[in-house]
Amino acid sequence: MSIQNHDFFSIEQKKVAILNKVAWYCLYLHAALIFFFAYIEAYWLSGLNVLSVICWAVGLNLLSNGKVANALQLICFEVLVHSVAVSLTFGIELGFHYYLWAIACILLVEQTIPIFRSIAFAVTMMLTFGILVTFEFPNISYFPYPKLLPFIHFSNVLISGLPMIFALASLREMSIQSREELTVMASKDALTGLHNRRFAQKHLSCPNWFESYGKDTVFVVMADIDHFKRINDRFGHERGDDVLRIVSGIFIDCFEQPNLAIRWGGEEFLFVVHEENEHTIQRFIDLITTLLEQHNISREQLKVTLSFGVAKWSKNMNFETAVSYADQALYESKRSGRDRVTYFD
Repeated sequence: MSIQNHDFFSIEQKKVAILNKVAWYCLYLHAALIFFFAYIEAYWLSGLNVLSVICWAVGLNLLSNGKVANALQLICFEVLVHSVAVSLTFGIELGFHYYLWAIACILLVEQTIPIFRSIAFAVTMMLTFGILVTFEFPNISYFPYPKLLPFIHFSNVLISGLPMIFALASLREMSIQSREELTVMASKDALTGLHNRRFAQKHLSCPNWFESYGKDTVFVVMADIDHFKRINDRFGHERGDDVLRIVSGIFIDCFEQPNLAIRWGGEEFLFVVHEENEHTIQRFIDLITTLLEQHNISREQLKVTLSFGVAKWSKNMNFETAVSYADQALYESKRSGRDRVTYFD
């Protein structure tokens, strides 16, 4: 599974988890309303809430089976019938019509429901709300506890609003987190986990890059896996990918912030090392080659070596020029027999 697909399914799972919590909240609420309506002797509404509990239980089952659109459409129908039934029985003073707003908002977050159908459901909810609050309906029953009406009305405002606030706030946080994850994905190479070339060119070409680190010079190192085409041809591309991941893992272990390890392309890598002398750079390279020699890369006892080209990058030189110098030094290492380090003079 690709990283993009993995992230998509992760987001969907989080969304289902949020909706699942809201559904359990509403199921318990409707169970409590069975006893509330029985207490005020509105027995047909009490029976209706038994059906509502069944609807929410079925909705939870649909959510657990990944049928989010079906669950939301069933829940939409239940809320519509329940709100209208209570409003036509006791009027809008109880505040049950506010649930129409909550479900209208939550419906719109499910992308597997066609957008026009979602809008149609939401508009239906709003039109129903408008009709209930605008027109007077005959034969409305007298509520037996009129002094409780303001408190019940206020409670329904809170109870209907809380799941909507929770769902939308959770989805907002999920959206922010997803954007942050996408930003990281855009800067990282999917195979190796190193920064990618696009990130390097954007980040390192900034005019004030040196000032942000308080440096006058750093080193740019180009590295290339020797005879990588032979590895792919002999052992297959999967083994080639294994080699890239293992080599990149060594780079990650060796290079801490603010040093950068970048997959430049194919089997080529670029390092930006915040040091000012060649002796320290050589220690970095020696550490990499030692770790690589100690690593049994595959069961075929595959031997992997690296060639390096090193150039000094000063703040009066643009990034592309420094990379060009390091690349020339790398070419000299490869021309001279590979598995060696060349410094650009």
